[in-house]
Amino acid sequence: MTPETVNDTQQEFPQGGTTSRRSTLRKWVMLALLLLLLATIVWATVYYMQNRRLPIPQLQSDVEEILPPEYLFAIAGPQGENALTRPVGVTVGRDDLVYVSDTHADEIKVYSNEGRYQFSFSAVDDGTNTELQAPAYLASDAEDNIYVSDRRLRGVYVFDPEGNYLRRIAPEGDLAKTFGPLGMGFDDEGNLYVTDVGDTLQHRIVVFDPAGKEIMRFGSTGQAGQMSDLPGNFYFPNGVVVSEDARLMIGDSNNRRVQVFSTDGEFDYFIRTSGIPRGMVIDESDRLYVVDALSHTTDVYSLTGDRIVSFGAEGVGPGQFRYANDIALDSDERIYITDRENNQVQVWAWPESEIFVPALPETPLGWLACLSPLLLLLLRRKKFAVTEDFVDQMVEADALESMRKRKFKFVTTESRWPAFEGRIEHEVDLGQLISAQSHSDSDARDLVERLKVTYEQAAILVLAKRAGRLCTEDAGLASYAAALEIETLDSERYIEKYGSDSSEKKHME
Repeated sequence: MTPETVNDTQQEFPQGGTTSRRSTLRKWVMLALLLLLLATIVWATVYYMQNRRLPIPQLQSDVEEILPPEYLFAIAGPQGENALTRPVGVTVGRDDLVYVSDTHADEIKVYSNEGRYQFSFSAVDDGTNTELQAPAYLASDAEDNIYVSDRRLRGVYVFDPEGNYLRRIAPEGDLAKTFGPLGMGFDDEGNLYVTDVGDTLQHRIVVFDPAGKEIMRFGSTGQAGQMSDLPGNFYFPNGVVVSEDARLMIGDSNNRRVQVFSTDGEFDYFIRTSGIPRGMVIDESDRLYVVDALSHTTDVYSLTGDRIVSFGAEGVGPGQFRYANDIALDSDERIYITDRENNQVQVWAWPESEIFVPALPETPLGWLACLSPLLLLLLRRKKFAVTEDFVDQMVEADALESMRKRKFKFVTTESRWPAFEGRIEHEVDLGQLISAQSHSDSDARDLVERLKVTYEQAAILVLAKRAGRLCTEDAGLASYAAALEIETLDSERYIEKYGSDSSEKKHME
């Protein structure tokens, strides 16, 4: 090697060392960025699990963000020709029973607060063999008696919680012949406020004492050009509610506003609404809910008229309305809204917690605590909707143990579950392994209409859609599930995927 070669070689060493150090530095930087990205993903995951939304910055940084109520399910039963049709009024009474006016059948249908049909009533047992002819709005008093406004019968009819007729409330004299009651509300003294649209020139409020005697009336018909026009005049008033501080709020429907009065009938102020206000209710937090039939939403206001939040939209899907009309709250402040043209009552609830923004951890233990919800998410049990034929095949294959040992969650419809109740196969109690679960009757009816399946098939498909998986031997049912993008397994496929020890690790998600 010549001296020149040696010198050239020696000169290359510092350059190679610098390149190596730069490469190492880039690797550390990339590693740090990846760790930062992972930390951000974990933090966003925790945020989403707490708040059911992503941590996207809001433009209104000085305004407290309020999450709207969330759609839970719909009430539409019973099945068949007696299904709920064109519901208008709703109220919640004793034991959180939900009373709904069915304007097609001209009767009141009663449901549990979970949506199970209980009974119906319509008979006005006053010796005339009369029945309700046009039931509209409903209200319940302090004794849980149910008040039904009926424009065709020109009166408010009172029933006990079991649907037994008690009495009729109506004005006497000149108003008796034109009385057309709609919305109703009570004050703390038990006085009943009723919106009356029977006389074209006298849309007004009529007030009755607890005994049913008229004690006051006020208002007249007036079509307002602007919201502030004609205070004290109404154009088809509908919903009425009285706040704890004795503010009387009237949904002045076709004037697109809420008018606020004292309980003596003195006008106070207006609240601007989105479209046509119908049913109204006030919750324990002094929030005013106004159902809007024109915008197909429900708006929530403070009692002074500041809009807090809106929810709902026009359509036929879950959480969408077609001419919503009335609203009621149960003891847990779940929200019941009549969805007239979708033939159902929608049930909503406020999110369980306020917005929570987790701080980034500063210690290893903090990161462990931050990661634990994500780990729980990864370790949650798989859920399967199952049919009887699938279980029978698993019994025949002596493969029930592969269902039990995985500790998966298996569900079926309430109508199918009795086939498993008390049944012991290979020392496995099928009634404990498989649980009954309720489903949305409205969603099932929608599948019946769209897929032309039986109601029983639709019900299990609704459960499977929620679970994400369906176990069945029925090829036809499996094809419908595939169309709904539901993973489907027959017994052979289930055993192949989850039955062997080698698949043990696959049961976590």
